[in-house]
Amino acid sequence: MKVRNGVRAVGAVLAVTLLLSACGGAGDAADEGGAAELKIGRAPAWAQFPLFVAEEEGFWGDHGIKPEFIGIKAGPEQTAAQVSGELDVVDNVPNNMLPIIDKGTDLVAFTETVRASQFDIIVDKDYPISAEQGDWRGAMRDLKGAKVGVIARGTGAEDIARTLFKEAGVDPESATYIATGLPSTTMAAMDNNQIDMAITLEPGIAQAVESGLAKTPFSVRAGEAPDSLIWPGVVTTATREFAEENPDLLRRYIDVMNTTLDFIRDPANKGRVIQLMQQTLSTPPETATYLYENHLDDFPESAALSDEEIRQLDAAAQWVQSIGTVGKLYPAESWTVQP
Repeated sequence: MKVRNGVRAVGAVLAVTLLLSACGGAGDAADEGGAAELKIGRAPAWAQFPLFVAEEEGFWGDHGIKPEFIGIKAGPEQTAAQVSGELDVVDNVPNNMLPIIDKGTDLVAFTETVRASQFDIIVDKDYPISAEQGDWRGAMRDLKGAKVGVIARGTGAEDIARTLFKEAGVDPESATYIATGLPSTTMAAMDNNQIDMAITLEPGIAQAVESGLAKTPFSVRAGEAPDSLIWPGVVTTATREFAEENPDLLRRYIDVMNTTLDFIRDPANKGRVIQLMQQTLSTPPETATYLYENHLDDFPESAALSDEEIRQLDAAAQWVQSIGTVGKLYPAESWTVQP
């Protein structure tokens, strides 16, 4: 296994992960059929859609993995579960992951889950935005003083909202930040006029727009954002100890993801993929069709981290340091592995 820098004291990470049993390696966690039992954190969000597809289509078993899926709600919760051994692997965002490393938990990232930020902006349809479409600076100035919905206080979504305000020349403290949870409860909060805007996830973004509840004055995922926010938005993580002891298992996990991504992209499977979106993410038919036709490119060509993607993650590390959530710069080579 190629372990970046080989620095054992530094970890890497994420928020929907899969380690093996808390008491041993892959051999200790195999079932009677020889499949490795893995505890995987998962939420009904767009970035985790391939996890659902792989389960429904039987791809985990095809690669010798017996998954146990554990529901998660927000970064801190999933991190606590991972550290305690309740989760083996979990997806996370760099700005939730690096502060964990900074506090001494040795985590590593081993896949890219989505190419760009999983977070994006929605604004109440009635909120006045005078900026032209795509003008993120102008839109954030228009949003000065807004009530901002974030998944949880002090986590990735709030960090992104604050960065957007600051780099648009607006004091981030002019806004009020309100924890609204995952997309369904965030949409409810907007519908009830509790928030003016939100930094949230798919399928909530598409559903909010398709239903007429919200608008998107710009798109972080499309690159309409500060350069500091342009990097792979979600990675899959494990503890460094687990990664070093189980490189073959990590490779099998990557193979499952690549098989799943190929299945999702195959035009012959369009109907089945849209059906699975409705079934696993609770999306209306029109939202599922919109996501299929507009956002499949959110997923990488290959799940394995490439050298270029690791270089891009350096930008994330620099941003995390710049917002003051870690005490020093953590180069991406120190918290990524290529099994």
